[in-house]
Formats: sequence, C-alpha cells, structure tokens
Amino acid sequence: MLAYVKSSADDDKKRKNYHCAQCGVFITQSGALVSINGSHEHSYVNPAGIRCNFMTFLASENSLALEDLYLEHSWFPGYGWRFLICESCFQHLGWQYEAVREAVSPLGFFGVLIDSVKSVAADNHAGAE
Repeated sequence: MLAYVKSSADDDKKRKNYHCAQCGVFITQSGALVSINGSHEHSYVNPAGIRCNFMTFLASENSLALEDLYLEHSWFPGYGWRFLICESCFQHLGWQYEAVREAVSPLGFFGVLIDSVKSVAADNHAGAE
C-alpha cells in the first residue's frame, strides 16, 4: 500500500465549518480536527489505485456510517473502517474509523475527503456557497 502523510502548519487560525460539497449540509468544523500519526491531513492510495486526500476529525454530524466494519486495507493500524456518507444526499464523505485493538487512541475518528466538503468561515452565517 502506497502512502504518505502530509504535514502542514495551521497558517489559518480562523475556525472553519465543513459542509457537504453536494448538498451543503453541515458536516464538521475545524475545532474537531485531530492529529493521527502526526497530522490531521492524509493522502493514501486505495487498492483500486485511487488517491484519497482527507482530514481527520473527532466529530461528524449529518453523516451516516454504514454498518459493515472492514479490517483489511486500513490505513491506520489498530483501526477498522466503515464507509461514511452524507445523511442528506448520500454522497461518499469518507470513513469512520473505530479502534479494534486495545491501547490505541482515540477510540474513533472520521476521515473526511477534502473533495467531498466545502469549507466556510465559521463566522459566515450564510452557510455553504
């Protein structure tokens, strides 16, 4: 499995809300970002050869994690994953990760695909563009 971790300094300290890129419903916010393996931004190539660029969050709203938990092809040792979709329009948002081994922290997190969300300044009450 080909992978790299993208490190980035958080130059923009303003809070951001992330909305579904397809329907505009609120998904999460920058205050929920969590560093996994040293970064909150990740890029991996899945078994089908598709590059997946995503950010990791502790919380996600208006989203559904599908029932099946997969252990194979997990990009994070000690975690299984489920597909995560938008509760409103059913667009694929990324994955929900769940600890399957003791001594991993956090016990769960969300990998949200960068291309599946739009970021909006948190003080912008108009919502997604």
